[in-house]
Amino acid sequence: MKKIIVMIIALVVLVGTSSSAYAHSGRLDKNGGHKCSAKSKQKGLCTGYHYHKKK
Repeated sequence: MKKIIVMIIALVVLVGTSSSAYAHSGRLDKNGGHKCSAKSKQKGLCTGYHYHKKK
């Protein structure tokens, strides 16, 4: 019974924290954005300047 409770708690914590994590490989400017790298453009992830943080 204890194993099930621990597993449920671990799952809730994992799901709850993963939704608030945003992957980002570059630095952000004072506006919370940046220009896409050539690699990201090739993958179709972005086309130019974009934001990661809302003002």
